[in-house]
Amino acid sequence: MKAKFEKEFLKGVRKHSGIKKQIEKKVSQVMEHPVELGEPLKGNLRGFYSCPIKRNFIIIYLYCAACRKKGDAKFVACSDCSATSDETIKFVLLGPHDEVYNIK
Repeated sequence: MKAKFEKEFLKGVRKHSGIKKQIEKKVSQVMEHPVELGEPLKGNLRGFYSCPIKRNFIIIYLYCAACRKKGDAKFVACSDCSATSDETIKFVLLGPHDEVYNIK
């Protein structure tokens, strides 16, 4: 399994460095069990998964194999989709639930 970290995810890691160990542990767990640990998202985040790090703090990621298998690639529209292997997990966003989902 290969991990790709989007710029916004890395920005979240820096911003929330106080829980860096918890983030690293959850990323490792997701790498081992991407579908089992994540909750499939709907609507404008169709194709992505969310996974809690702690109570109100989540990771948003994309598992390329599941995205393609479900036919979500056309909704996600990754710019590097054709150059990315199925066994890739893209970590997209990280932060408090309301912040990640832009809930005001």
